Amino acid sequence: MECDICLRRHDAQRRPFFCAVDARNRLYAGRLSLAQRLIDNEKLHNDISRLMGQPGLHWLESCRAKQEMARHDTNQALAAADKLALEIQAARDHARARRAALARRRSDLASISQGLDHRRANHQLQVQKDTQLCMLRWSQTAHDMACTRAFLCHEALKLYGLRRIRNAASPRYDYLVGQVSILDLSCIDALPPPVISTSLAHLCHILLLLSHYLSVRLPAELTLPHRDYPRPTIYTLASSYQHHATSSSSAPPSNPLSPPPDSDTGHVPRPRPLFVDKPLQQLAKEDPATYSLFLEAVTLLAYDIAWLCCSQGVLVGDKGSFDDMCHMGRNLYALLLAAQMKAAAQDGKSADAHSDPQPVGFGHRSHATTFYSLNNAQGTEFVRSFKLSNPIKLADRLKRRLAGDSTAADWEVLDHAECKNDDAPIQINASKSDVVTAHESSHVDVNIPPKIASVNSWTKIKYRP
Repeated sequence: MECDICLRRHDAQRRPFFCAVDARNRLYAGRLSLAQRLIDNEKLHNDISRLMGQPGLHWLESCRAKQEMARHDTNQALAAADKLALEIQAARDHARARRAALARRRSDLASISQGLDHRRANHQLQVQKDTQLCMLRWSQTAHDMACTRAFLCHEALKLYGLRRIRNAASPRYDYLVGQVSILDLSCIDALPPPVISTSLAHLCHILLLLSHYLSVRLPAELTLPHRDYPRPTIYTLASSYQHHATSSSSAPPSNPLSPPPDSDTGHVPRPRPLFVDKPLQQLAKEDPATYSLFLEAVTLLAYDIAWLCCSQGVLVGDKGSFDDMCHMGRNLYALLLAAQMKAAAQDGKSADAHSDPQPVGFGHRSHATTFYSLNNAQGTEFVRSFKLSNPIKLADRLKRRLAGDSTAADWEVLDHAECKNDDAPIQINASKSDVVTAHESSHVDVNIPPKIASVNSWTKIKYRP
């Protein structure tokens, strides 16, 4: 074949190719040979596939292997089915046993539940009866303790010689303790210092004894004479029971009424003195601060007595009245009468073992017991119901009253000798005006309180600066 490009005939042996046509023509023989071989290969592949597709030894072996595998799987499935059947049977047996147990428990519960409400009611009633019996015994024990306290208080007051006598010169009663008249605060400035100190010492001791027997903590803390300080004192309401080192715990100073030196460790509450070494009028002029502290101390003592009366159900009269609050002798004697009545009532009912619980009275309320306790909410509310006057206000009223009495006492009665020596005596008609006489502090009967004396004749007086 002649080439269209080079115009030469193709000869694969003698003439090489000079263009693409010659190259293509040169490749035709190889391509045809490759195509022939591919056709032969495909034919052989088809023959092999045809031969392999026919049954033979390998096919039988594969069939046997598949059969063994199927048999093995079947055996495993049957074993699993048998195991599952056994588990199902065991579960059924367990469920059957549980149902039987539940039925048995229901039967037992039904048999037990019969009469349960009745038994529960009986048990609750028994618990209530036991509780009431316990409360009754507790109440009886508290009542017996109150009677014991009343007996102790009555005997203490009786042994201390607390008694009441009628004053022939006055409609009022005089009260004695330890053969010493109990102070009347409105006339305290007319008494000598030893009488005042002795009476207050007796009152402090007997008041602390009563509070100990009654297990009651007084609002104003009292301190009896102790080592290195043989004088009674009292603290204010705010500084009581603070467990502090008092200013009186050291050696006594030369003047017990003088203020203590300042403490380096801080402020130390100072107790109020319940004693005097000088007449009150002289003390008021020379040392007004100590005079005020003493008046505060006696009003705090009177407040303690009135508070103790209120805590034991003893009436003190008008709680807002100065005379009723500060009448220490009458209030203390009211405690004696209450204790005596309580002890007598216990003696009268000692034979009756099943007597009804007594109402709350003398000896019941205290800080040391839980029955009728003064520490709980009810006791606190009971203490708030006292509504006693503030001791500071009482001290101010006492100070004003004593100041008025001391002003009136600047006029004194003179005898005939002094009247003759006086050049210009002043005469006042006593029938038209009242004359206030001064009571000499060294010649006063402590059993008779001083009073305003009316003179029915002409009286010669002179002014004492």
